[in-house]
Amino acid sequence: MSEILCEWLNGEVKLSRSVDPKSLPKEFSTGYLIGEILHKYELQDDFNQFSQSRYRVANSKLNNFSRLEPTLQLLGVQFDQNEAQNIMTEQHGAATKLLYQLYVALEKKKKAGLTGVAMETMRPAGPAKLKGIESELYRERLRNLMPRQTDLRLQEVSEYFEMKSKHMENKMAHIRFAEQQKVQKIQEEQRAQDIEKHRKGRRRQNEIMARIQAAIIQIPKPPPNRTLKAMEAQKMLKKKKEAQDVYMEIKKFEKFMRKDTLETQEVDTTAPDTTAQTTTELLSTYSDDEYTRKIQKRLEEDSFAREQREKRRRKMLMEQLIAHEAQEEAYREDQLINRLMRQSQQERRIAVQLMHVRHEKEVLWQNRIFREKQYEERRLKEFQEALDREAALAKQEKIDYEEQICKERELHKKIAAERAEARYKKHYSMCWEVIDQIIDLSTKTGEYRMLTNNLIPIKLMRDWKELFFNGKPIYEQASLDPLQTDPTPEQLVELDKMNLLDEKDYDEYKSMIGEWCPPEEHNGSKPPSNNNILGHVIYRLMDIVYPPKPEPPTPVFPPFPIQGCVLGKLFSGKSTCVNFLEKACNIQVLSIDTLVQDSIKAFHESEMESENNLIPQEVEDSGKQNEKSKSIPSVKLWINVLLPYNSAPYNGLGRKESSHQQMKTSSSLNSLSVRASLGAASEQLLKKGKNIPDELLVDIMVEAIKQTPQKKGWIMDGFPMTINQAKLLEKALTGRDPDKAEMKDEKFKKSSLLTDPAAPKEPPFSLPAFDFALLLDISDTTVLERMAGMKDISSSSQIQLEDSNQTSDVELKEREKIDLVGDQIQHRIAGFLDNWPKLEKWFSVQQNILVKVNGETEKNLLCKRIKEILLEEIVKKQNKNSKKYKRKELEKKEAEKKQEDPTPFPQTETLTVPSDKNKETESASEDKKGKKEEASKGKDAANKPGKMSSQVTPEDLPPLISLGPSPIKPGSDEWIYVDEPLPKEIPEFLIPYWEMIENAYENTIKTILRYLRQERYFVIHYLADTRNHFKDYLRRPDHKQEFVSQWQSDYNSIADDLWEDEETKAELHQRVTDLRDRLWDICENRREEAEQERSDIMNDGWLPDHMGILMNHFFSLMQVEVDRFQDTMRFLHDYYRGMEGKMPTEACREFSRIPLLDIVNVEQSVDQMWIPMVPRKAPSPEINITKQKSKAIQVKSNKENSSESITFNFGADEKIITDTWQAAVTAISNMVNAEIQSKEAEEEKERQQLEKKEQDRQKPSQAAGGKGGGKDTKDAKTPLPKSPNKKKDSNREVSATSWLLAQKTGAPSSTLVVEVVPILLTPEELKKQELKLKMKQEYFSALEFEEEAAKSRLQLIKTKALAFVEELAMKAEETYKYMEKWLGARFLAEMSSVDKLTEIARHHIECSTKIPYELVLDETDFFINNDVKVIPDPIPPPRPPPVETSVNGTLTISQLSTLHKQFLQVAPKGLIPNKIFIDILLDLITLNLGTNSLPDVWMRLTLSDLQNLATTLTVSSELIDWRRFLLTAAQPWPVPSVMQLLKTLHSFKAVDEAGSGFVTQEYYNQVGLWFKGSEDLKMPENPTEPLPFNRLEHLIMFFFILFADARKNPSQLDYTKMLLYFASHPDAVEGVYRALSIATGAYICRKKEVSAPHLTGERAHATNVIDSQESLRGEEDLTGMLIKEEEPLVEKEEILYCTDEGRISMETLLRVFHHEGSKAGDNHRFSDQQTAGSNNKHFMKIYEELGSEHLKPIPVTLLLKHPFIQDLINNYQGYKLPVTELLLGKTPHHKSSDNHNGDSGDGDSKK
Repeated sequence: MSEILCEWLNGEVKLSRSVDPKSLPKEFSTGYLIGEILHKYELQDDFNQFSQSRYRVANSKLNNFSRLEPTLQLLGVQFDQNEAQNIMTEQHGAATKLLYQLYVALEKKKKAGLTGVAMETMRPAGPAKLKGIESELYRERLRNLMPRQTDLRLQEVSEYFEMKSKHMENKMAHIRFAEQQKVQKIQEEQRAQDIEKHRKGRRRQNEIMARIQAAIIQIPKPPPNRTLKAMEAQKMLKKKKEAQDVYMEIKKFEKFMRKDTLETQEVDTTAPDTTAQTTTELLSTYSDDEYTRKIQKRLEEDSFAREQREKRRRKMLMEQLIAHEAQEEAYREDQLINRLMRQSQQERRIAVQLMHVRHEKEVLWQNRIFREKQYEERRLKEFQEALDREAALAKQEKIDYEEQICKERELHKKIAAERAEARYKKHYSMCWEVIDQIIDLSTKTGEYRMLTNNLIPIKLMRDWKELFFNGKPIYEQASLDPLQTDPTPEQLVELDKMNLLDEKDYDEYKSMIGEWCPPEEHNGSKPPSNNNILGHVIYRLMDIVYPPKPEPPTPVFPPFPIQGCVLGKLFSGKSTCVNFLEKACNIQVLSIDTLVQDSIKAFHESEMESENNLIPQEVEDSGKQNEKSKSIPSVKLWINVLLPYNSAPYNGLGRKESSHQQMKTSSSLNSLSVRASLGAASEQLLKKGKNIPDELLVDIMVEAIKQTPQKKGWIMDGFPMTINQAKLLEKALTGRDPDKAEMKDEKFKKSSLLTDPAAPKEPPFSLPAFDFALLLDISDTTVLERMAGMKDISSSSQIQLEDSNQTSDVELKEREKIDLVGDQIQHRIAGFLDNWPKLEKWFSVQQNILVKVNGETEKNLLCKRIKEILLEEIVKKQNKNSKKYKRKELEKKEAEKKQEDPTPFPQTETLTVPSDKNKETESASEDKKGKKEEASKGKDAANKPGKMSSQVTPEDLPPLISLGPSPIKPGSDEWIYVDEPLPKEIPEFLIPYWEMIENAYENTIKTILRYLRQERYFVIHYLADTRNHFKDYLRRPDHKQEFVSQWQSDYNSIADDLWEDEETKAELHQRVTDLRDRLWDICENRREEAEQERSDIMNDGWLPDHMGILMNHFFSLMQVEVDRFQDTMRFLHDYYRGMEGKMPTEACREFSRIPLLDIVNVEQSVDQMWIPMVPRKAPSPEINITKQKSKAIQVKSNKENSSESITFNFGADEKIITDTWQAAVTAISNMVNAEIQSKEAEEEKERQQLEKKEQDRQKPSQAAGGKGGGKDTKDAKTPLPKSPNKKKDSNREVSATSWLLAQKTGAPSSTLVVEVVPILLTPEELKKQELKLKMKQEYFSALEFEEEAAKSRLQLIKTKALAFVEELAMKAEETYKYMEKWLGARFLAEMSSVDKLTEIARHHIECSTKIPYELVLDETDFFINNDVKVIPDPIPPPRPPPVETSVNGTLTISQLSTLHKQFLQVAPKGLIPNKIFIDILLDLITLNLGTNSLPDVWMRLTLSDLQNLATTLTVSSELIDWRRFLLTAAQPWPVPSVMQLLKTLHSFKAVDEAGSGFVTQEYYNQVGLWFKGSEDLKMPENPTEPLPFNRLEHLIMFFFILFADARKNPSQLDYTKMLLYFASHPDAVEGVYRALSIATGAYICRKKEVSAPHLTGERAHATNVIDSQESLRGEEDLTGMLIKEEEPLVEKEEILYCTDEGRISMETLLRVFHHEGSKAGDNHRFSDQQTAGSNNKHFMKIYEELGSEHLKPIPVTLLLKHPFIQDLINNYQGYKLPVTELLLGKTPHHKSSDNHNGDSGDGDSKK
């Protein structure tokens, strides 16, 4: 992406500098290149104000991005302060993202061909204003986000000093470490000397012992002396004790030295830490407590040092004492040896042996003691090291744990932020879509308000609301006319919209609501109800063709007291609460983790079925079949899953052995219990590294529920965790599959036109699997805190167990579990947050069992609250069970009462057959077997009593009216439908046929309604276009203005002397009359053309054509209704014939067709016409003069005294609609009559056949019986119905129901002829006859209902057709009426404007004046255009140029330029001798040449005044800087402050990219000075007065000419030198400091504070001069001048940060104090005096004294402290700005003009 953007930027856009993918963020971080891109696309007009400064990057970024935001918002690019900050901070991908969006937006703009101005113009005013407010807020926020340049520099300085302090601390640490190394080295040398000394003493002692052993003199044994020995032994003990004490002190000292060595070694490793800590301490703020602690620490160190010095002193004394005692002992030993030598050799040898033995014992004893001490010290040292190591490990572990906790919290915050952002984006997109649709709806409504004159049809608003509520776009996305096989997404959206509106219109039509609601006059005609008979037939056939699947048996579980689940996040307290409930309420807790472990354990222990059979006996008895049908197949399923995993690997034994082993494994698994089998499946999946599926988890949970005792309830701990688990658990516990229940209605075949009368109105309510679902709600932060607490507890317990060495496996597993959960804590929280919304909807909305509890309360309160909830749920369940039990008992009692008191029937033989028949009919609808049994019982009951004959005659049957109070209406709730068996082919044929009927009906209705909807849209747009077209036609251009302009030109061209002539006036009046007549003729012609256009529009044939199209659509609707009735009648006919056992008859006649209107008038043959066509006889709308009597709408025109009216005769159309409706109704009635007649003819034929059979059978009996039999036969004749009389009324309808009622009740009828025929019927034949009669009654009732429904729908279609046609005629007539109204108003307005024109013209003729302004006759308006003059005005004189005048002795710009030229010719370098300067000015004053070169005040100067002026301008020699003089003479100009000078200097350096120190005039004008050249100048109203002179603007240009080097081409300006001149100040010392600030580029504070009232030096002298010359100036002038001079001081005091750390070089210092002119000097005789006062040698000496090597730059603060520099600054007068007024005020010539000078001085001070 970056490479593509770089190619676009470098190739197509062609930026000023090339970019590459690596430097893309850096190049675009300033925003300059983005502005350049927009400028190249002509969108950024203020690109010249963009900045790419290298010194003030922060300000440049702020300026550039503030100007970019409105343009980016105009392009639609998402851009805010966060995006700007990311780009400015060079965030990865931020610039690339913005460039990509910019590329897309610019390409769209390029394709649209819009400019920036056009895009801004197209924006609405409201959003544009809001965007402006947002832009202001954006700039404010961007300023807050972007740090200032000063802050950045301050940060860099602070970072530099922090690095410097760190470096110093490191250096100090290394020095301290070196000192410690030196001390340690000295101590080691001292220790080595001591060791060498002890080694020499031991060697000497060994030599003495060797000498003693070598002596073999026999010394006699001395006599025993008890007292001497005791004293010697005491002395020896004392010496040993002292030696031991010295040895212990030596050990302590060595130990202390060893510790010091270790500490010095640790200093090396902890040096960086100590440095960082020291740096932190240095940077931190000192407090009193810290100072006190340091003092205490110092005192402790001093006391410790004193103790160590005392110990060393004692040690040295002890060593000296030991050495002395050793010498004494050696001396004594020598004396003893000498004494012993005098004894005998034997005593001497014995003494030597005793001494040697004693010495050995003493050495052994001391060695043993020393070794034991060494062992003890080693043990102590190792123990201490172990403790230190454990402490360090514990500390490090604690640090790591805290870091891990912080990381987890940060990760959680990040995840929560991402979720919140995703949720925000989701809600934002939803709101955006809704707002977009609201805007579309509003704009669509406004558009159609314009099209319909604020009368939007209700149907359109309903359609738009339907699209709006379904989230569909209201505006058309694409055209469906060329619909391809692979439609585009936009076309798919349009298809969805079309289908949605089709469904809406179809539902309204079918339900007769909305648009198809019957009108008010037909409120009684409600929509036809459901045809129950036809519905029963349809759903019976559907059950035969599509038999419903049998539902699985409901699982049976014992009635538990309570069953629920506790849910929540990790560490929410679920286990704690359920464990409390288990103990407190005796409830079984089911934890899925524990159950899985138990099942795996059962598998390992090979648990068999018999071992785990703990199901109660009641449940076993009740659910035995359920257990066999459900649990065993599920176990076999998991066993089949297990077989691949348990199969042995291939070992070369062949397939037979492998299959045998597999069979053995399967048999062993089949013998296991269900729990063990589930455990085996779980273990195999876990070994493979896979998750246990939800189905297996649910099976494990269900198996655990089965093993739960009935008296104990159960509660699940943290299960289910997902919506899938919840649904599977619901299915397993209740047998109801939620997914299938939702899909059942979709999959089940239903009729869209009818409903099943036997279907239950409300579905049965089923209880959920749980009684309650409890949620422990806690926050994510609480979860993390509890997790941290668990880890702390586990770590502390781990340390305790390691100390006690009693760690158990359970505790280790718990610790591992906590660690594992800690690693997965974020994923577990995220998983719960993802799954919980679905679970919450499941438990709260669908099952309504959710209870939420705050889990962040205390443990005891939480457990108490949950216990209360549990007890409440138990009580609720008990109440529900008791109510359910009572309801069942009541139903049982009512059933028993019904069985005990059956409905009584008459106990006669004639009633047995009908009763059996009714039983048979009822049982037939339920089961065929029961039907046969009841039929056989009926036969037995008919044959048993009295052993009568099995034949029953019709005379024996009671009348049907005696069976009940009133007959049951077919199709009612009490009616029992005839459900005789059907042949297999009948349902298979009828159901597809009915589906075809429904689909054809629905699709045709939708298509016709769609065409009606499109026709409504077309009518609205056509009428609106017609109105707009006629308006445009009325506004067509004419040529009236040409005649008016020609007349005005002729009128104004008349000579002035003819205006008062009467004949001329008469001629002019006649011309006006001719002009009026000509204009009236034009208006009349335009009116006639408009009337002809209106007539053409009315007679174009559009209205009759579209009326015909509308009527054809409604005729098509009537045809659809007729077709539906015909198909339904055929369907019922075939169905009932099938139940009678007859074959369906073929359709022998064609379907009825309703004719359509022939709009095209194309003649076709009768054979080609599939649909009959009727020619349209209704005339088109036309203008009739005579009145008509037919139904019409008349609208009178606006013409006066006119009887002409516009009539739209649609009475013929109404007649066509009514006739078509009557034809459709008649066709339906004829079909019903034909069906009844065919049915009667068929029955008549069957009856004749029966009579014939009966007569043939009764002939033998009549011959044997004689006359009596004949009489009986005559009396037994039955009435026969005859066909109705068709000649009376061909349109008369015969009701099938009335005929059937006449048959059942035996009532007389005018259409029936009764003839009695003796027919004997068996009971079976009688049942068949009654069944056939019932089927006939049912069939004709269904036909009657369908007939009424079809007629009601046809009536509604006729009403809507008439309303549609009438509405169309009304809209067209209203449009034509508006056209006539606009035509008349237009004509009258044009005539009125002509009259106004005539009146104005006659007025000017009578007044004899010309018409200076243009007369405009624009369509209907007449006005005088004052902006256009037909008589030219005289040319005004040119404005004189601005002229500058001298005010109060101020030199003008021209005078300054003249002086500059003269001085430049004399001294081009800038320095001029004092005498020559005085001579030039004196020549200008005394000679006539100076009259225009100097003002009057200067012309009165004398030679002494000029000498004083020259003395003031002379600094240190006889040379004068004439540039300084001209700068002083150019006053007044705004005196800059130091900060203004520095800002100007930095601006010049910014444009001086080469760093040469020079700028051209172009860059000078671009940067400017600290003041602008524009002033608030008042423009004079008088055009003859000159414009005011802009002095400041000319001064800026003069300063460039004054200080620029004209010798170069082009002229170049040394801006530093110029600013040094402007650094001058009335206070010379302040001027020097200002010059130093400019030279160094940093602000240098003046250490000496200058107060406002205190004046020193020249300023005091100036005050005295002003006081002595009060006649020249008042005190107010002095005060004004002092305040003006003090402004820089006040500004300086407001500066918060002063940069005194700048460095200054020797060259810069020389430039400051020798800035006048150049080093070369001018070529005159005094040029050698320029270097007389040079301070080069002094400056070199100063730099050497201050330690500058090779004259390198030194700090300014250091330089300013030097006394020579201080003295030079205080005495240097080169930067003193002389006051021109003071110099001129010294002359005595001003005394004669006190008042004049005082006034001028006051004006100057004010200026």
